[in-house]
Amino acid sequence: MGSFLEIYKKDKTFHIRTPESVDPEETNPNAPWVTSSVADVGSSSLSIARVLLQSRGMLDAAMIDGFFDKTSVLASLHACKEALVSCEILASRICGSILDITQQINSKGIPTDNQGRGLNPFPHVASLQLDCGTFLVHINRAIKIVCELPTLFLELDKKDSNFDHLARRLSDVIGADEPLAEFIRSNSASVRYLVELRNFHEHPGVTRTIIHNFRVLPSGQIQVPTWEMTGETTTPTQAIELELPTAIDFVRDIAEAMFIHLLLRRLSPAFPFYVEQVADENIDPALPIRYRLSIDLSRLQVRTPDGNI
Repeated sequence: MGSFLEIYKKDKTFHIRTPESVDPEETNPNAPWVTSSVADVGSSSLSIARVLLQSRGMLDAAMIDGFFDKTSVLASLHACKEALVSCEILASRICGSILDITQQINSKGIPTDNQGRGLNPFPHVASLQLDCGTFLVHINRAIKIVCELPTLFLELDKKDSNFDHLARRLSDVIGADEPLAEFIRSNSASVRYLVELRNFHEHPGVTRTIIHNFRVLPSGQIQVPTWEMTGETTTPTQAIELELPTAIDFVRDIAEAMFIHLLLRRLSPAFPFYVEQVADENIDPALPIRYRLSIDLSRLQVRTPDGNI
């Protein structure tokens, strides 16, 4: 990754800087290698495995005609992976707190005062607003990177930051009936929902993103943390503990699928490439990739020195 190596154990990520990157001017003949543990997730993370490592493996196996900037593609996939891993960390903290509080309520109830008429202290997830806002920023960043991937594979005149604009642009360039264009159109509504959650949280106007902590409903029931959009754009109230992992899975899947759609459009027609899905029972938990790029050897034509096939 440019000035550093990124290396994984199944549960750790390390950055290694070489003596040349530490001392690019070569002023110190004893410049050290520098190894840093940068994250407590590794190759077993679905985001690391399926967004970055799986894609890297497919790129290494591919034969692509014409100019192709592999370095820029890998840099974008790495940035997308970083955003999704940040989302996973935030989701784990938020959902873990919600689960802990819910279990406490179910087992012990909520303390009361004022002869039982007051709930004190009422349960509350610390930093819920801040953590949910940060989650939305990172998930939006991952979406934006996915939207920009087509410019690294296809001749497009500009980058798009949302699926709606991208769908129209690609339909004009490659045709509305192409699988890539249909894939983008079919996922536009879900992408728009996540983008608007973030936009109306950071830039509230007529529409706002409302994040509720634990609260008492008029019926007396305890409501777990939720979010919703209210105003010109109104959405149903959704449980945050369900929304966060669903959003991560969705954006990871569209990143994976977008890359594969784009790669298939750039593969050399001289080779019978196909995408092979790894059977569920063969997926390695330490590196859970689910697709590989392979060549159909039964269709591979080889010419002998005399020109025969």
